[in-house]
Amino acid sequence: MAGDPTKASLWTDADVYVGPLTAVNPATVDDPFPAEWGLVGLLDGDEGFTESRDEDTDDLYAWGGILVRTSRAHFKLTKSFVALEDNATTRSLIWPGSTETQIIVPKPARVKIGFETREGDTVKRLITAQYAEVDVDGDIQENETDLTAVTLVATIFPTSGKVLFDRQYTAGA
Repeated sequence: MAGDPTKASLWTDADVYVGPLTAVNPATVDDPFPAEWGLVGLLDGDEGFTESRDEDTDDLYAWGGILVRTSRAHFKLTKSFVALEDNATTRSLIWPGSTETQIIVPKPARVKIGFETREGDTVKRLITAQYAEVDVDGDIQENETDLTAVTLVATIFPTSGKVLFDRQYTAGA
């Protein structure tokens, strides 16, 4: 059999952490996120983390219809997740700028965001190198038979060196 089944991932647990732009990253994958990071809480594991790439491409041809080059511009990366918990961190993402007593028109704030997946002793973290803007994606429905679930999408902004994430991981991840 070709391939290595130990390199296939099935993440049994995950968390999303949100911090201010000044938040300090954990030094290593073995260190917890510092107190300045808020935890999103319960996530929909069936939905997981969905990463989407968007980029404008233009194929360039020579006479005779021969493909010569493809130009690429306007790269955009988003990462979405479904929050099931209502807490201060999720409310700050769903209703940024609002207070405990007033809901205002949301304007996504710039935040640092960390995505962590775990299986046993194996951990993988992606922490924004610059920042993200998080917004609600779709409708929020509250009813008597389903958990209230909010799909959030984080637009990841790279550094001037084009770095999207700082990656921390356990050997083998």
